[in-house]
Amino acid sequence: MAEDTNPNNKRKTNQSEPNSNNSGIINISNLVTKADPNLLLDKKQLIMALRNDFSEGIKQIAIKAAIKIIRDTWKQPERAEDEAYVEEVATQIVESFTTELKNNTELESTNDNVLDKAIPVAEPQLKPIVPMPSSAVMFSSMEAYTRKDLWQKDTEGIACLQHRAKGNPNNYIEHYICSPGDITMLPWDEAQQIIDKFGFTTAKLHLIFAAHAMNQENPWQTTFNLKASDIIQEFGWDKNHEKVKPEKLLEIASTAFALDCLLVKAVWVEGRNKKGEIIGSAPVGRMWNVQIKATGQFNLSGKIDNPDEVYITIQPGLWTQDFLNRAGAKSREALYQFGYLAQQVLKIDPYHDELALRLAIYLTLDSRVRLDGKYRVIELLEIAFPKTVIDKARLDRRRAYDLKQRWDSAMKLLLKLGWQIVFDPETYPEWLRPDSLDKKPKGYLDKLLRAKLTIKPPAPIPELIASKAKPKVERLQSKVKPKVKRLQSKAKVTPPQNTDLTSSQVREARIAKGWAQAKLAGYLGVSQKLISLIERGERTVNPQLAAQIRTLLALKS
Repeated sequence: MAEDTNPNNKRKTNQSEPNSNNSGIINISNLVTKADPNLLLDKKQLIMALRNDFSEGIKQIAIKAAIKIIRDTWKQPERAEDEAYVEEVATQIVESFTTELKNNTELESTNDNVLDKAIPVAEPQLKPIVPMPSSAVMFSSMEAYTRKDLWQKDTEGIACLQHRAKGNPNNYIEHYICSPGDITMLPWDEAQQIIDKFGFTTAKLHLIFAAHAMNQENPWQTTFNLKASDIIQEFGWDKNHEKVKPEKLLEIASTAFALDCLLVKAVWVEGRNKKGEIIGSAPVGRMWNVQIKATGQFNLSGKIDNPDEVYITIQPGLWTQDFLNRAGAKSREALYQFGYLAQQVLKIDPYHDELALRLAIYLTLDSRVRLDGKYRVIELLEIAFPKTVIDKARLDRRRAYDLKQRWDSAMKLLLKLGWQIVFDPETYPEWLRPDSLDKKPKGYLDKLLRAKLTIKPPAPIPELIASKAKPKVERLQSKVKPKVKRLQSKAKVTPPQNTDLTSSQVREARIAKGWAQAKLAGYLGVSQKLISLIERGERTVNPQLAAQIRTLLALKS
């Protein structure tokens, strides 16, 4: 029998073989498994296009799928260049989809299952006040993101930022830069390209990651997903109409990739007691392991230029096992240190209010450590800026004026946002304060730098921190030997304070504050249902929760 030399006939012969791997008969399941599964991500638009007599959009998708099948599945790269052949296969793909759409009533539910598996389930947006890790690693990583001047080249030419504890120089944390997918420390020149991408957007996204990590029982073993569109709202970017949404989504994705490049190494020991020291040391590893998934329309190159959404999958690094370990802290084998973040901090615009944002981030972390909130102005400025900025301002009148203006603007904004600021009357006189229009005498900058003030985050963060610290103080007091009691007169002994709370007390105090049950529950980190049960008298309150409720609602013992 003579050999058929017509290549089209050969192709048709191959198509007639049902078990052939090169089968050209394509149905919906074949396309999902053999072609690009991302083609089904935008299922609704795909079905709409099919129902509208095969618009140009569905033809382009079919052509892309045809080229992929011919080249990769059928192993015929030369035929993928034949436009007529590609057009014919694309027509088969369209007909396959059409048949499935008309005859298979389960198409949409099937696609729903594919879509559900493809789209990650995202965490809810942050509440107005959320717990926030505040260990030394958080302080050092913030320096890494916002103080590029602190990065140095070590003796081996590697880019490194080192943060040493003020009270114990033997405790230190080091940060390095790596490439995505690798933990090899990059040399200075290569690392600088990534360091240059760091900034306040990176720092803010880092805070969001950390706040969500607080919700994980064992963060070093789990992953969570965030939607970039939620982050846009948390940053306040939804109010900015200069950029379209896809641009904002891509900027969030780019920032997340930068976070994936920061390494951390910790050598940290805290406390001494009968059970020994708490060692919070972590080997070199990533701060965050990040993966990005964009959804939207693919172009002919198989890329998404204008995403509809970006999903970020985050796995916290191993540092959380030593510094964010609830169970480990109870057994004194790890640390679990946290404060609270006011979500409004994320909305501060670094372009117009850089100093206010720097101070808000630092004070958010430091509020757990410095409960009294007392600082000198120079201390806060040296945290925010390189020392050379302050030194130059001391020598130049114009720079002194600019520095004072920036400081005053930062104080005004923080006051507007509800931060609690009290100027020391002795060292911070009226004429030196932000709203004063008085002419400043010679040497006013040095006077400002020496001035004292008390600055705390917005309510109820100080109360939440105090309620968290109160049970610890009470436990310490209970361990002290009752030596003082023996010296006191028995007649002066007072009965122990009653920590019981009645349902009506909680309800009336909450209403007096103007808070909904959900708001009180959010501050306490419990469910709204629990608050409802407590107020109906159907649930008793343990001493620790009672102390927190009393502090938040200003109830006397």
